[in-house]
Amino acid sequence: MPVHQPEWKDACAVIGEVVLLYTALDTQLNHIVIEVMHLNQSPMLETVIATLDPRQKTEILKSRAKHIRQKDWQKGLRTHADRLERVARIRNAVCHAPLIPSNAKGSFEFAPSAATKILKNMTFTDSKSYSLDRMTIDQVREIIPLAEKALGGGENILANFAKIRSALEQKKSRAMT
Repeated sequence: MPVHQPEWKDACAVIGEVVLLYTALDTQLNHIVIEVMHLNQSPMLETVIATLDPRQKTEILKSRAKHIRQKDWQKGLRTHADRLERVARIRNAVCHAPLIPSNAKGSFEFAPSAATKILKNMTFTDSKSYSLDRMTIDQVREIIPLAEKALGGGENILANFAKIRSALEQKKSRAMT
C-alpha cells in the first residue's frame, strides 16, 4: 500500500479522526465519572480515574444513572453511555484490525486477523460457503458524527453537574452563616 495514494491518505485521516475523538471522549468521561460519583476534587483524582478501563467507566455511568431522580438526566446519561460504547467498538476495530484494499476500487476495509475475531465475523450461507463481514472505511466515517454528538452531550452533562455543584456550595455557605 503506497503511502502516497490519496485513498490511503484519506483512510488514515478517517482513522486518525476516530482515534482522536475517542481519546477526547475518554478524557471527558473521566470528568463525568468524577461528577456522577460526587467525588471531591483532589490533585490526583483525574489521574486515578484515568487508570480505569473505559468500559468500567461506562458501566459506572450506567449504574449511577439509575440513582438520578430526574428522568431526562437519567436518559441523557444512558444515551451518552450507549454512544460511548458504539464509538469504542468502531475505534477498537480500526486500531486492532489491519487495513486492506477491498474489492471496490480505491476503497479499504478492516479485516480481523485473530482467529476468534475471524470466526465471530464469519457468516455461513450453507454447508459449503461462508463470507466474512468486514468493516469498511465508510462505516468508520459514519461514526464520526456520532462521536462529535457524544462529545457535545458530554459537555451538557458536565454543565448540568456544575450547576448542581454550584447550588450545593451556595446552600452549604448559607447554612454556615
